[in-house]
Parts: sequence; C-alpha cells; structure tokens
Amino acid sequence: MAKEKKKKNIDSSEKLELAQRIAANSPRVARTYATIENAFVSFGRFISGILNKILMSPRISKLFALILAVVCYFALNSSNTTNLGVRQSAVLNDIPVVTVYNREIYEISGVPTSANVIVQGDMTDINLQKGQTSSTLVCDLSGLTEGNYNIRLVPTNFNTNLDVNVLDTPVANVTIKKKMSANFNISYEFINTHLMDSRYTLSVPTLDRTDVQIKASEDTISSIAMVKALIDVANESQSFTKSAKIVAYDYNGNVVNCEISPDHVNATVQVAEQPSKEVPIIVRPVGTIMEGYAIDTVTLNYSSVTIHAPQNVLNLIDAIYLDIDATKLNNINNSLATELKYPSGVVDMSVTNVTMEITLDRMVSKTIDDVRVGWINYDDTKYRFMVVNPDDAKMSVKVYGTQRNIDEIKAEDIIISIDLANLTTGQQHAPLIVTSKNNIVTYEIADGRTYVEVEIEGVE
Repeated sequence: MAKEKKKKNIDSSEKLELAQRIAANSPRVARTYATIENAFVSFGRFISGILNKILMSPRISKLFALILAVVCYFALNSSNTTNLGVRQSAVLNDIPVVTVYNREIYEISGVPTSANVIVQGDMTDINLQKGQTSSTLVCDLSGLTEGNYNIRLVPTNFNTNLDVNVLDTPVANVTIKKKMSANFNISYEFINTHLMDSRYTLSVPTLDRTDVQIKASEDTISSIAMVKALIDVANESQSFTKSAKIVAYDYNGNVVNCEISPDHVNATVQVAEQPSKEVPIIVRPVGTIMEGYAIDTVTLNYSSVTIHAPQNVLNLIDAIYLDIDATKLNNINNSLATELKYPSGVVDMSVTNVTMEITLDRMVSKTIDDVRVGWINYDDTKYRFMVVNPDDAKMSVKVYGTQRNIDEIKAEDIIISIDLANLTTGQQHAPLIVTSKNNIVTYEIADGRTYVEVEIEGVE
C-alpha cells in the first residue's frame, strides 16, 4: 500500500512538471508560428508585386508571353514526337515515268507513262513530298540493245526519309526495237471546220513539201496507212499560209507514235465565199382551215432570203418554202413565228427565223376554163406521149379562196401537169397535179378527176 501511494505521488509531480514546461514554451511556439505566417505573407506579396509589374508593363508582358509560347511549343512538339513514333503511309498518283535510252537508234514499248506509288514515314515528310513536283520513276535502258527486258522502275528525287514503293507496275516489261527510215507522201486534212463561217469554201491546199521521213521500228512503219498535214481553219475568212502539224495514222485511224522529219509543213489555202443568190420565201398552208374560211393575206417580216451554196445547188433552188399548219389558224387574225429549214446543200442563209401575220376571210370559189395540160417527169428521147381523149388537152379548174385572191387568178397562172414518172408503154392512167404561184388558194379539176388516160409508145 505504501509503495502504491508513493508511486502515485511521483506520477503527479511529473505531470505537473511537464505542464509547467509546456506553459513556459507556449510563447516561443506562438512566435514561431507567427514568423512562418509572416514569411508566407511576405512571399505572397512579393509574387503579387512581380505579377503586377508583368501585367502592368507592356514590354515585360510581351516578353513573358513569348517565353510562355516557347515553352508551350517545345511541350507540344515533345508530345508529338512521342506520338509519331508510328509510321504513316499515303498513295501518290500519276508519278511520271522517265525512260533513259538512245532515242536516235531505238524504239521502245511497254513502259508506262506514269504509275502510282505508296510512301511511308513521318507525316511531316509525307506532306512535304506531296508538294514535290520533280519526283519521277526512272526506267533505265542505257546500254541495252534489241530484245525484251524486265526493268524495275526506280523512284528518283523523293524525300530521303520516306520509303517509296511502286504500286501498279514496279517492273516494266520493255521491248526494244531498232529504228529504220522510210519516206511517206503527205495528204491533208482540215481541222476545226466547225469554227469557220460556213459561207466560205477552202481550196485544195498547197504544201511546201510533198513527203516526209519517218523513223521507227519495222513493225511500226508497216502499220502506217497515211500521213496527213493537219491544217487548222478555225475563224479563217481570207486566204492564208500557216504551219501544219504532220501526223501518221494506222489502218484503224489511230495516231501512230513515231519520229517524223520534218514534223510540220507550211500550207497555203485559198478561201473564197460560197456563191449566193436571193430567193423568195413562199408560205404553203398544210391541212384544213376552219370551215367556211380561207387565207386572205400573209405578211412576212422578210419576203426573201439570200442563200449560200455551191453553184450546182443554187441552180436547183427557186424559193425557200415555209410549210405552216393550217389547223392552228383559229382566228381571223393570227401571228406566227417559225424557223426556216435549210434546203439540202445550202450552207448558210441570211434569214433563219421569220414572223408572219395571217388573216382569214370567208371562202368563195370560181371555175376557170381552158387551162392547158402539160407533162412532167418524161424522157422524149425514149417515149412518145399523148392523151387518149383530145379534149383532155385543156381542162377546167375550180379555185377556192377569198374573193381578193381568186379574182386575181387567170388560166395562165394555173399549171396542170400529167405526171409520167414510173409509167411504162401502153394505155394507162396518169396522175394529174395542179399548181400555181398563189399557194394560199386551193385548186382541183372541176369534174373531180385526179388522173387522165394516156398512151405511151416507145421511140424506135
């Protein structure tokens, strides 16, 4: 008991002593905390002052921004460098193929003009390569003679950091043949004639030489069917002399790739305007006008047209006929616009579109007697013709139209023709055709006949 009591007294004294020491050290600990706190506050004020100076000073703020940008650049590039460790690839199309060989002696075939390649490497290098225009694929035939060869295409002038592989034809199957020479006569061909005014004609050209020399392999030369001087006549309206390219063609009309000397000749061509003449425009109604009416007047904005054609074509044309659909004339006064059709062989017309005013009036009729009957489509050197009934040498014609128009028509204005085309010898029916210069009036044989009896005999 005494020992326990003594122990308790010792513990109490130790605790008291510890409390006294803590109390003695408390001011010092407080001062230490205060010192640390003041240090942090001073440091914060220092940093704040520096930042204020940077932000408030234009010069220092620009310098700070530059430093920050440099740091960011190196940080990003460092990051990209680690990411670009993986190789990338891209296909480049139509890289030209350059062939090295003796062009004076040999002809080659089997080499492509271009090929596609795939490049592999860093994307930056690939992008730089895409802007490169001097890259080629070389087919080196130097030192080789006639024969067949497998030649690898060698990439040239590519970025050295890239791996380059030819996709389509890494190896070309090349045939080398020795050239020979042959002379060919020159013909000619006008080109771009659609760009020349059709009113003009072209003479046969005069070339300053009549033949050329062609150098190619024996097979190529034997395939040549013709050699032409191509004369460009676009927009030509006067006689001219110009250089014309020489081109060789095979039997299928395809251009033959060969060496031609000279490759151009001078061609002189005379240009002349096509013959022309002025002819009337004649309106011909087709179909039936509304019942009880006929065409009274036709007024055109152009009454005639100048046509251009070869002389033999002009000799056959006496007018330009304009057929109109009479069923569309539904009013007393009608306005129409239409296009003139080119007769066969005519190359140009001064008028291609016309407008017309057509008026209608009540239809009347009259009969005109003693209209003479003639013949068409016959050969009097082989046959003799006659009507079976002599009274058919003259006929009566009934005319339908407006009063104004039929009053003007006389017997001599009407033509009755017996058409003898495709008829043989003997007695037979021949069709009758009634015409007149006035196309807006209708005609028919008064008794309603459409044919007549004729006798045809051969001439001995």
